[in-house]
This record gives sequence, C-alpha cells and structure tokens, in this order.
Amino acid sequence: MRHPGFWRKHRDILMLSGLLIVFVSGIFGIGSLFSIGNLKPRMVILPSEQFNSSLAPPPSSTIQVESATKIPNDFAIYDFEVVDRNTIILNQPEPSYSGLRLSLLHLDDNEVKNIATNTEYGVVISPDHKKLIYSQYRAGQAQKITHEYMIQSGERRKLPNDNSYYRVFAGNESYIGQDDLLFKQVDLSQGKSKTIYTYEDLMGMFTGSRQGKGSSDTFIVMDVFEVSEDLKQLYILVMLKENYAIYRVSLEDAHEVKAYAAMEEIQQYKLLKNGDMLIQGTRNKVQGLYRYRAEQKQYDLVLKGSIWSFELDADQSRIAYFLPMDNQNQKNELHIAYLNDSKLSSDTVIYRNIDSFIKLKWNDDELFAVGSTMDKSEVYRFSFRAW
Repeated sequence: MRHPGFWRKHRDILMLSGLLIVFVSGIFGIGSLFSIGNLKPRMVILPSEQFNSSLAPPPSSTIQVESATKIPNDFAIYDFEVVDRNTIILNQPEPSYSGLRLSLLHLDDNEVKNIATNTEYGVVISPDHKKLIYSQYRAGQAQKITHEYMIQSGERRKLPNDNSYYRVFAGNESYIGQDDLLFKQVDLSQGKSKTIYTYEDLMGMFTGSRQGKGSSDTFIVMDVFEVSEDLKQLYILVMLKENYAIYRVSLEDAHEVKAYAAMEEIQQYKLLKNGDMLIQGTRNKVQGLYRYRAEQKQYDLVLKGSIWSFELDADQSRIAYFLPMDNQNQKNELHIAYLNDSKLSSDTVIYRNIDSFIKLKWNDDELFAVGSTMDKSEVYRFSFRAW
C-alpha cells in the first residue's frame, strides 16, 4: 500500500532528479547524433553532364536613370558650361544674329539673365564654378575688352592686355590663353601675365622651320588644347599637312616639346589622369574612339563608329557620347557607359532623337546635354542612381 506522505515529503528531490536525468540524456543523445553525422565526411563532385553552361559571373552595376528633365527654349545655344544642377551659362545668338550673347539660365524656372552682349564664342569658367572669363567687343574700339565675372555676386573687373581667342583654366586663379601670336598665362590673384611661347617658336618646334603664323597645310588648332592636372604640361592639337598630331609642351623652365600622338584625323581628345588619352578620330581609315597609351605609344580601339562628342565624369570611370541615328546627323542618341581600361561596359542608350548637339557636361552624378537648331534648343538633365 502506497503512502501518500512519501511523495509529498520527497516531491522536490524526485522532480529535481528527473530533470537532471533528462538533461544529461539529451546532451549525450545530441552528441551521438553529431558523431554519427560526421563519421564519414566526404566531398561529392556532381557530374558535369548536369550543367549545360559554366557559372555566369555576377553582373556589373546597371545604369538607372532616376530622373530626366527637358527644358525647351526659343533660342539657339552654341556652347554651355554647368555652374550647378539648376544653373548653366551659355552662348546664344543676338536677336539680329549680329553677334553672340553670354547668358545665365536657371533651369528650375527657365529664367534667362544676360551677362554680356557682343561677346566671343565659348564659355570659360573656373574649376570651382565661381568665376567666368569672357571678351566683349565694343563699338568704336579696335580691341576687345576681357572681363573676370563673379558668378554669384555679378561683380566684374577688366583684365588688361588679353586678346586671347581661347582660354583654359589652370587652377581657380590662373588661366592659359592663346591668340594668333602667343600663348600666355594669366595670374588672376596677382593681376600679372607672362608669355609661355610665341606662335612662331612653337611652329618652329613642330615643323623644324620658322613659318611664322603657319602655312595653309600646317597650323595650330586654336580652340583645342588641354592642361594636365598637375599644371605642368600643355597639350596642343596641330594639323601637319594631311595628318593631325597632339604635342605635349612643358610649362616649366625646360620648355620641352614632344610629339605625343598622331592620327589621320582628330576631332576631340581628353587627357586621362595616368597620362594616357582618349581620342576621337580616324586611324588607318577606321573612325572611332581610341585610347592612346603614352608609355607604349599604342592605340587601342575603344569604340568603332562615327560618334560625336564625348565627355568623362570627374573620376573618369563613366563616359557619355552622342551617336548619329541617320546619315545626315540630324538626329542623335545619347549613350552612357563605364570606361574600363580600353573597353566600354554597360553601354546604355538613355535618350533618342536629339536635334543636332552642342556638348555634354557631367556635374557629379548628373549629365547635361544640349540639342539645338538655328532658332531653338533643348537642355536635358539626367540624374542617375548610384552606379
């Protein structure tokens, strides 16, 4: 006969003993199962017949347009530069087509502010987008007047003795200009200028003889030159008889001049940070975009075809370019792609049917383009997701 008092007296001890037995048994049970599962570890090689292709590499980042803005205008645009995402400075014709006008266009409200009339072609702004250099013709004056214009405040000052046709900034406080007599460097902070080379000296270096302003088949292309990022080299495009050549000219005391690259035709070139160059032109009768490797003196064909205008972003990893859609080049499609060494990847058409074109400009992760006819234009702004 069971005595109920025994359970009540020893209940706590019996329950604790039971729980300990279950806990210890569980530990040994799990350990046994783990040992059984690892008694014979092995690698299983699946037969290749199960796969009809090799594993695909992970796809590269895709190009996604986050937003696109088109601003139509009732005037032509001949050239432009980007100040910020809502502001561009442009050349437009005077109403009578008697000259050019320099204007500022606000994209958010399509408001146009005139900066100067009767100016030269071209928009030259500093790398920090704070100042603008332009030349203006005045009635009754033999020479044009050059100004420095502060974009934010609208203040301007005259720059004496500068008759340059074309200018390129070399830092925020200095620019290099050229006319048909010489190349000169202007220091804006000190108000001083110095002659780098005379046109005659350069032609003698290029051709080996003194030709003054050049001959009908040998001349410096006036509106195309670049300054290296370290501000030590100047790259000049020269037409030599039937070919084009790019010369590298030292801005230091040595004044060294060397032939850099040569092709049958060169329309545009961009210096890369490592000293190589992207050149749009024709080589061995093949038209396209080439990468010139300076150390090897080698030309790699990046893209074959009659592309028009290209632009690199700030870190030179992305490229944008126009491609004609017809033989008359009246309609164009806009491409963007990654520049990977001498190849383009993820080449994507982001817009078609652009009337004519002017230039392309990157501003951070946004791309600006202009399509223009003789009496109207359209400004395009494309914003991209991180890519």
